[in-house]
Amino acid sequence: MKGIKYLNWTNYILSGTLIIILSASIMIGNQNLYEKVITFMVYIFLLLGISQLLSVLFKDKKKFKKQDLILACGNLLFGIIMVLFPGIPLSILPLLFAFYLLFNFLIKGVDYLISRANHLSTKWMDLFLSIFYLIAGVSFLFSPLGHLPTLLSIMGFYGILLGLSEYRELLKEILPNRYKKKIKRSFRITLPVFLEAFMPRKMLNDVNHYFNDLKEINESDYAQEKEEEKCDLEIFIHLSPIGFNQFGHMDFYFDGKIISYGNYDNTSLRLFDSIGDGVLFESDRKSYIPFVIKQSEKTLIGFGLRLTEDEKKRIRKELDKVKENAYTWYSIAQRDLSKKIIKKVDEYEDYASVLYLETKKKTKFYKFHEGPFKTYFVLGTNCTAFADRIVGKSGTDLLKMVGLITPGTYLDYLDHEFHKKNSKVISKTIYNDATKEKAMNKNKKKTFKKKKSMLE
Repeated sequence: MKGIKYLNWTNYILSGTLIIILSASIMIGNQNLYEKVITFMVYIFLLLGISQLLSVLFKDKKKFKKQDLILACGNLLFGIIMVLFPGIPLSILPLLFAFYLLFNFLIKGVDYLISRANHLSTKWMDLFLSIFYLIAGVSFLFSPLGHLPTLLSIMGFYGILLGLSEYRELLKEILPNRYKKKIKRSFRITLPVFLEAFMPRKMLNDVNHYFNDLKEINESDYAQEKEEEKCDLEIFIHLSPIGFNQFGHMDFYFDGKIISYGNYDNTSLRLFDSIGDGVLFESDRKSYIPFVIKQSEKTLIGFGLRLTEDEKKRIRKELDKVKENAYTWYSIAQRDLSKKIIKKVDEYEDYASVLYLETKKKTKFYKFHEGPFKTYFVLGTNCTAFADRIVGKSGTDLLKMVGLITPGTYLDYLDHEFHKKNSKVISKTIYNDATKEKAMNKNKKKTFKKKKSMLE
């Protein structure tokens, strides 16, 4: 185990140093280095187009495909245009950054309108950030080359912070537990959100490929535990191949209840279903997990956390605080049952009604009179923001984020923590159609890295 520990330390040092060196090179080399790299890539692309065209022309006529010729000519033409007009490839990165800033302008603009409607104190910060993103985005959009040095400096600075975060992780590994508390809940630099948003889909593909190749499924293939003790809280990251579910969902199991937040009232949805009344529900774990696996073809990755008694008290206190502004809300199925109207599950189209019936009426729903969770926004006050409020801000040493956080952000962090020796994440379990029964009733304890598996 000491060898693994020292290997982890070495990885942190090497990766952090390499990232910092590359980032510093971007800042020092700035536009000259960037132009050389882009010019090199343009000529590589041009040579690739020529190679593809020659390959098509000299290919056996029997194997000739018209689409291959079109693709080769297209690539060659694109390469020629890039060589003749070098300003185009140089502008691509600043333009992409401009669209990213404008996207954030829209998000913060919606956040401001929601905060204003709900009379939240954060509305002025949302308004300020929205205006800032708008001005910066328009500026980059209309003068991409003029802002190229600024963008490269931003990228270099961001990369240096990313590298320093590796050293921070090293400190957390080396320092005794009494000192680790001093760096709890500090800001963590992560990958750009547009990359982490797709991590649930990538993880789902990896899981599917792994289980498709198995002839027999053993417990170590879907469940591993670093410690013998039972976890106190389990965070679920939902993976699905369907629609917006591909970006994931997040909820957790605590004190005998599944706790989830989302836009479960279909009648309140607006703005392309991205905004609606915030709905919190508590449900039964035994019936909820099989339901979500069946309903949306989901795979759940469950991360078990070990908590102290003080941390558990903080979570209970935070939940009580959130529910102070909540009131019981009833799904259509519940309202029908109160009127003695009996329908089958497949007669309901709203998710809340189906969930209520499929979990054998063991689900309770809440809405909010006021507060930050009164209105759900898929790119703002979403399932991850709720879980971060309850779990993260209750002193459990999970990541602290500003801005947009996604289930992919938490998936990346929790998976990283699971592979660390001394972390609160002590177990990882895969729940899907093939493993759900065994995973929910596992009895044997598996030690970490006992067998090479999907969980490694």
